[in-house]
Amino acid sequence: MVEILCPHCEEEIGLDDDAQGEFSCPHCDGEFEWGMDEVAASEASEFEEFENIAAFSRNDVLQEYSDNPALRITAGVIFAIWVGIHAIGSIFIIFAGMLVGGVEDAVGTETSAGSFIILIGLATLVLYSTGVFLGIKMAMGRLHGLIGSTIIAGLSFGMVIIGWMTDDVDECLSWETDPNWGLETCSEWGPAPFPIVAVILWLMVGSGLCTMIFIPKFKAIFY
Repeated sequence: MVEILCPHCEEEIGLDDDAQGEFSCPHCDGEFEWGMDEVAASEASEFEEFENIAAFSRNDVLQEYSDNPALRITAGVIFAIWVGIHAIGSIFIIFAGMLVGGVEDAVGTETSAGSFIILIGLATLVLYSTGVFLGIKMAMGRLHGLIGSTIIAGLSFGMVIIGWMTDDVDECLSWETDPNWGLETCSEWGPAPFPIVAVILWLMVGSGLCTMIFIPKFKAIFY
């Protein structure tokens, strides 16, 4: 028990040792506070401790996920060059389609193979030209450039597989030299071999980009 004086009438009042809060004087009915300074000091101490923990956590995150511009620039430039090569190849596909279309017109066929080849070339040209743009954005640290580049890598991988599965034109698997004329002629025809090189390359590109998306340490360098 602790005895205090009322701040209004100055009469003695008995309170419990752990009493805290607002009280009313039994003599004058005046209201007063007791023990609130200790509560405020305790809350301030807890708040300061929380701020120190938060500041340490922020510093730890910034130190762990520091910026690494060399990684994103290298990845973006390599991807832009890689899809740029495919974009140039798409231009040759368009010219090949125009050549096939000219031959069709000359012989009077109506297969429209030339138009189909031109459409494929235009579609791949748009796709890989977009990839060049997204690769540049990835090098600049834009997250949408990284995500878009990953999508294009996945589409390209799918195109390789679908192209191989739908290719029903036989290719020459073995060549031999004519002993009389010295010319090389095909000795064995068969289906096109599995495009293992293209599949491995696109898998490497796609997996590398996915790594930068799903690993926080790498994703933190994009914004």
